[in-house]
Amino acid sequence: MSVGVRVHFAKALAQLHANVLELGSRAQRAVASGLTALVHGDADLAREVIAADVNINRLRYDIEFECYSLLVTEQPVASDMRAIVAALTIVNDLERIADHGKKIARTCLRMQEDPRPMPLGEMPALGDLGLAMLARALRAFATRNIAEAEAVCHSDDEADAPYKRVFNTIVNQMVADPQQISAGTHLLQIAHELERVGDHATNVAERVIYTVTGELIELNF
Repeated sequence: MSVGVRVHFAKALAQLHANVLELGSRAQRAVASGLTALVHGDADLAREVIAADVNINRLRYDIEFECYSLLVTEQPVASDMRAIVAALTIVNDLERIADHGKKIARTCLRMQEDPRPMPLGEMPALGDLGLAMLARALRAFATRNIAEAEAVCHSDDEADAPYKRVFNTIVNQMVADPQQISAGTHLLQIAHELERVGDHATNVAERVIYTVTGELIELNF
């Protein structure tokens, strides 16, 4: 690969990297805004999250096209190949995270029809934990920091305990007061979406480790 071609390829990789981070930022915003809409009962914000999903999906497919183009036209080797392949997987996880934000927003709108709303309890804290994991995974991607990525994977267990507490609290309230079954069902769905954010953040972190080391390992059991 000539110097000129190499410079062009390096710029293309840098742009790909930036675009993945932009998708990550949008996914993070979707979940955070969905959570805010839940806490404050903000229907307008929930609708904004839902509407923004179209552009998030478009960006995801644009990045995939970038990856395929680089693989076909540049014939990268070693670490560059791993970076492109990892990006293909990471953008899928990021788009799924944004989908969770959209689903939270949609559930928020449905919850406004619940006759007996249920207290959120630890739900906001559960959301903050998932968002913190995502932020850390994106930092690991931005800096190619293996230690940061491993910390994300190991922290996934920390999210399991609050999720179980939220789940059990909601179920107990539904059993004690059948009139809250509708509200409780909606909150169980949101809790599931938030828990999945952490799972996808872990996937992103694992791909960061693969990009840097070439080792494809599963640290989230």
